[in-house]
Amino acid sequence: MSVELAVCIPVVLALVAVSFNVMVFLGECARFDRMAAEVVRSAATSPAAGGYGLASSRERVEQALEEMLEGQADYLRPSVRAYALGSDGSPSSRQEGPSFALVPHQEVYICTLEYRPWGFGNSFFGVRFSGVTHTRSFTIDPFRPGALL
Repeated sequence: MSVELAVCIPVVLALVAVSFNVMVFLGECARFDRMAAEVVRSAATSPAAGGYGLASSRERVEQALEEMLEGQADYLRPSVRAYALGSDGSPSSRQEGPSFALVPHQEVYICTLEYRPWGFGNSFFGVRFSGVTHTRSFTIDPFRPGALL
């Protein structure tokens, strides 16, 4: 019986640790989805004084997400990419920065959350963990505050 116990305890502990990390990851993904939608809706469509342009909006969104996840920086890391859509729906080649074009355009913000497993360090029983990512994409019209498309 002691041999069976010695074999089963590491397996049970590994299953508990993996299931705990999966549940934490799913909970953080759900929270990140709500936070990212709210931040993009408020920060990207409401430029601060002198902060016009896609690059400035992307920085504000990323900074707001980092502030919301401040206490969990050791295992959660947000990042944001942004690009403008052209009139045909493909990524536009317009310059980052202030734009005063009369052609309506939309902006796409891709928010990514990287989760590193908690409690494992870099490896567990020789298995190396590099992290898991969760990505959400939001399309907005910068001239219609509060509307996600």
